[in-house]
Amino acid sequence: MSLKMEKSLLVKIIALVCALVLACLAGIEFYDHRHTKETVVAAEGLTEMHMLSEWVPSLKGTFGDTPVFFFDSGVEGGTILYVGGTHPYEPAASLSAYVLLENIKVEKGRAIVIPQANRSATTTGMLGNAYPSFYEVETDWGTVKFKNGDRWANPLDSWPDPFTYVHYPSNVSLTYQDIRNVNRCYPGRPDGSLIERVCFGIMEIIRNEKVDMAIDSHEAAVMYPVVETYVAHDRALDMAMMASMSLSAEKFYMKCEASPKNLRGLSHREWGDFSDTLAVLMETPQPFTDWIVGPMTPTLQTEGKDEFLDTAAKHGLTYVDYNDDFGSPIRYRVGRHLSGAQEVISWMNQMMPEKEVLVSWPTYEELMEKDCGYFLHDPAKADPSRVFDI
Repeated sequence: MSLKMEKSLLVKIIALVCALVLACLAGIEFYDHRHTKETVVAAEGLTEMHMLSEWVPSLKGTFGDTPVFFFDSGVEGGTILYVGGTHPYEPAASLSAYVLLENIKVEKGRAIVIPQANRSATTTGMLGNAYPSFYEVETDWGTVKFKNGDRWANPLDSWPDPFTYVHYPSNVSLTYQDIRNVNRCYPGRPDGSLIERVCFGIMEIIRNEKVDMAIDSHEAAVMYPVVETYVAHDRALDMAMMASMSLSAEKFYMKCEASPKNLRGLSHREWGDFSDTLAVLMETPQPFTDWIVGPMTPTLQTEGKDEFLDTAAKHGLTYVDYNDDFGSPIRYRVGRHLSGAQEVISWMNQMMPEKEVLVSWPTYEELMEKDCGYFLHDPAKADPSRVFDI
């Protein structure tokens, strides 16, 4: 073998070894993200914890199975449902469910909390967008690390995607990956894809537990028209409109829109069409999902400050008042969700007193003053029966 051929072979071997090392490092990172769990400490009023597979047995043992927490006051009243983690790349929605779950007090009626509706989507990151895998929240007892997930379930759990996803039962054609999108697969079906079964399970909870109001928490880009908004089903529209006016007058600006009847698969439409619940979706402003922002860092996600969005806002290109002096920090977004949910429940209580639910958790003002970490409890000091790894 000539010297030239030997050098060529050596280069190839070195390149192969480097590729294998990089593949191993990436594999470790992917494995870590898929199997890392988030620990929550449920509030003292917890009465039951069930898994979604109790409503859809075929979910047991899959990454579609997810915890469902019940808080029952023992006093007759209505039932509300709060859902986080529909799109786990919208972190304030999931974090708001955790803060609510750890601090909720129910004086009348019941509350049900599903903090990770699409648990499979928490096991992978947003591919191709340079999203960080984790973000951190500071507490008095240390730094807590939370996962950034994807909009869609992990392809490892739902494969292959169809060329076109045909929504059941409307037969509306949607983009192929929406078969892995919890907010496109309602009302679901018990023998469908993984996420169709997840959606069917959540619908079964709403129907079987006679949920009077169901609230789905989300985040939207600052340059997306439906941001800082309630989107409400027909029967919940009056309550959401009153809540939006009250919040806009007293706390923060909040719009209200009617759920479009031709958009299928979404919670604010299908929850109301396939059950008797009052269905409401909430959107907060999250700069992290805007396409024109600078580096996608954990700091951008938690502080929400970006100079490019600031420039866009100065030219009237955003749908919210935005400046990078304040940005849109996660405490602001979590606080909006928690007070937004309280306000619309309050209007349900006024308009339908027979469905009254007296419930409280940290408010927008408290989140703005104390930040999210103040309301997260140390698992090491908590009653082990209330500590859960999700």
